Amino acid sequence: MSRLTGHREPTAAEYLAAARTFPTGVTVVATRYRDGTPAKTVSAFSSLSLDPLLIAVAIGRHSPLVWAARASGVLSVNVLRHDQREVADYYAAPERHRAQPPPVGLGRQETGAPVLDDCLSWFDCRLVTVAPGGDHALLIGQVVGVRAGSGAPLVHQAGRYHGLGPVPPRVQESLEPALPHQQGISP
Repeated sequence: MSRLTGHREPTAAEYLAAARTFPTGVTVVATRYRDGTPAKTVSAFSSLSLDPLLIAVAIGRHSPLVWAARASGVLSVNVLRHDQREVADYYAAPERHRAQPPPVGLGRQETGAPVLDDCLSWFDCRLVTVAPGGDHALLIGQVVGVRAGSGAPLVHQAGRYHGLGPVPPRVQESLEPALPHQQGISP
């Protein structure tokens, strides 16, 4: 029972049912380790700070990606486009079950962390810290390089991938604030 509300604590199933309603972007987080490139599809990504430039990703604490990022001190976060479900599925599968070659090439940037050659955007980072987060580890990286493309992101919600379409013109117009003279107000 919660001492604050007098109600019982939610179950894990109730928590998951509520959390699944929140749409998130889909990323591939990657690092370098020896001759390999550990990478994983991750939806728990956030911009964290502008000064300094920081990002955060949450990854299962027992994932090999966590210890590989700690060992290398670098990671990349690659934001997927709406048409990259195949890339998300590829990196969501255990490494031993992945077909070769990967569906998209990998390049290297300043830190040497692998970045996807083709994605909506990427962040090249030096690992600042790894903090505990329950059954996850929170990796915080300082951004040393970025690339931003254009297009719609791949979104994950309720256990499924979704693409965002363009805002219809009629809706887009209603979202733009009217100028005073368009509201019948004289200057």
